[in-house]
Amino acid sequence: MDFPFGETVTRLRATAVTDPYSGEATALSWDNPDELPISGCAFDPGTSTEPVTDARNQVITQPVLYAPFGSDITAADRLVVRGRTWKVQGDPGEYRNPFTGWEAGMVIKLEDVQG
Repeated sequence: MDFPFGETVTRLRATAVTDPYSGEATALSWDNPDELPISGCAFDPGTSTEPVTDARNQVITQPVLYAPFGSDITAADRLVVRGRTWKVQGDPGEYRNPFTGWEAGMVIKLEDVQG
């Protein structure tokens, strides 16, 4: 489902780093990621938690993004939503109605840890 009043987010995907000796891609770099705008999304800002830990003040925020069915987003990506970069948590879920074939969209869990 494409939300008629949805917003555009940017998918960031790390680029492969080639080993100078073997010529094979052996690592990923976020220095110059591949960018892809995805329109028609809805953003649920979710909740934040502040776990109690010794000598550390941490805030974990876990929003949810709803994107059109088939959007090119994987668990290894990052998404820029409203100017903030989020890590994708787990594989995005795609929902298709088994009776009608209606493609409802994707659900992508996001996370950011500060501190």
